[in-house]
Amino acid sequence: MPNQICNLEKCTGCFACMNICPRDAVTCGTDQYRKTIPYIEAEKCIECGLCLKVCPENNPPKKNYPSECYATWSRDEQERKYCSSGGVATELSRYFIGEGGTVYGAAFDQELKLIHQASENLDQLERFKGSKYVQSYTGMIFRDIKERLKEGKKILFIGTPCQIAGIRNYLGREYENLLLVDLICHGTPPMEYLKEYANAVTEGKVTDISFRGKRNWRLTLYNDQKVIYSVRSEKDYYFTAFLKSMIYRDNCYQCQYAVSERGSDVTIGDFWGLDRSSLKNPYNGRISVVLLNTKKSKEIWEKVKDRFYFEQRTVEEAVRGNAQLRRPSICHSDRELFLKNYTPGNFATAVRTPGMKKEIRKGRIKDSLPYRVARKIKNSMRWYK
Repeated sequence: MPNQICNLEKCTGCFACMNICPRDAVTCGTDQYRKTIPYIEAEKCIECGLCLKVCPENNPPKKNYPSECYATWSRDEQERKYCSSGGVATELSRYFIGEGGTVYGAAFDQELKLIHQASENLDQLERFKGSKYVQSYTGMIFRDIKERLKEGKKILFIGTPCQIAGIRNYLGREYENLLLVDLICHGTPPMEYLKEYANAVTEGKVTDISFRGKRNWRLTLYNDQKVIYSVRSEKDYYFTAFLKSMIYRDNCYQCQYAVSERGSDVTIGDFWGLDRSSLKNPYNGRISVVLLNTKKSKEIWEKVKDRFYFEQRTVEEAVRGNAQLRRPSICHSDRELFLKNYTPGNFATAVRTPGMKKEIRKGRIKDSLPYRVARKIKNSMRWYK
């Protein structure tokens, strides 16, 4: 019996291994830093080796270089207000629901766990909107997807690149009725970090969390519909630690999926680095990048493109503007100190490293009125040079 399925420093927590096990001998646990990892129950294991074979770290799936790239935003102005970027995931989801299909995305449950769930109607899609800067738990959902695919159901799965790799290896074959969409991912912190932080900075019960969307670039915590905490990203410790790459899983800093070649059918994210001055249809709002990586993705694009304003761009422009299409995130210099100080339950204290405190001070200075006025004056002076 294997002691572990792969090198745990490289384990992504996709849990393809847990889904494939015929005896349910693989279970989900956490290490000392609250990272989800698989454990093998010796008394149940029959040493079939399926968990080793399905693991994407042991058997990396095929990747493709994108054939087409688009700058994209939804034609629905109301939808754009609540989406992190241009609303591509929402419009794709609407299309699949309209076709009688099922959409799998990540949503917070009542205990603030981010869990991949199924949605079969438009109302349920609301839970999937917005960026969620924490790792989601896929659980046994790959099994559910496989059963629905066998029944001929149309399936849209939206997740991180490592989750896409997990489901590809688990399924072991292509399904024409399945579209896999990956998000351009910077890294994923363990979900316990966010729960601990939310509990530390509020006194009331937190029922929902938002990072992007209507309150863009703010960590906003809700009790039902009431806002009980809302702080700009550069002044919030969790948000800053995420953006500065201090609190991801170990594997994120050596991610094999942070490359131009993609394992999904479609890749979406913010179109950082877009030359807006060259857009034929000028637009100052949030714009998504859409990368089409397979023949299947082109066929779907033809069916949904009328839902968007879009302009074709070069793949190279998208790669230039987004570092995670070239390399993994580089960890912050205080990461080791954070890990040294962290114990379960004290995230809000451990995250306040000297480096993070310095980042927060800079964020507060940049948000001050004198700084903002000086910046506006400096920008306006450019016209006179």
